[in-house]
Amino acid sequence: MKSRLREVSIRLVGASLLLATPAVFAQGHNAAREEGETEVDKISAAGVTKINLDWGFTLYTARLSEDRLDDTLLFQAALENSQVWVAAISKEKWRPNRHIVVGLEGQLAKHAGPVQHHWEINGLSTLRWVTFPWNRHIDTSAAVGLGLSYATDLPEFEVQDNGTSNQWLAYMLVELTAILPSIPKWQLVIRIHHRSAAYGLFEDNLKSGSNAVGVGIKYRW
Repeated sequence: MKSRLREVSIRLVGASLLLATPAVFAQGHNAAREEGETEVDKISAAGVTKINLDWGFTLYTARLSEDRLDDTLLFQAALENSQVWVAAISKEKWRPNRHIVVGLEGQLAKHAGPVQHHWEINGLSTLRWVTFPWNRHIDTSAAVGLGLSYATDLPEFEVQDNGTSNQWLAYMLVELTAILPSIPKWQLVIRIHHRSAAYGLFEDNLKSGSNAVGVGIKYRW
């Protein structure tokens, strides 16, 4: 009888170990996978993820141009001797998929002359593409942003170029960032800084605003 009970006990223990092994293995595998993932890689069931390093501070300087936006986008614009310094704080909010990040940004800009010396305040939302085939070597992103721009004085550069202007205009940015993957908190930034007339939305006789091309750095945390 004791021999029979011992045999049954051994079989029960063996069966328990066989049932437990896959669960233990799966738990260890999931833990290792989660440990290797960043916050950017973790996509929730709803398709939205919290983004690692989702805050950013950008500092850049740009020179204005009288040329059209399409020339500026192609980096064919002639830059004038009129400079602006910009500090921006940004927050990446969510991503609908692994390619796209949606965010918000606020900017404080100071025009440094010689034509104009006013302050400029901009608020916008951004749409960023973050997956490029060479990201393993140079981590790259491209973004566009749309929002509102307020100038504390009527911008003289825009008045000279267009005949009129408005303190309130639409705002648009185009941005490229690049950095080595080993230092993800720091990024090199190239930006197009555009105040837009939005087809006469803010001023009936105003057909254009101003464009500026700038370079700077971004720190993320």
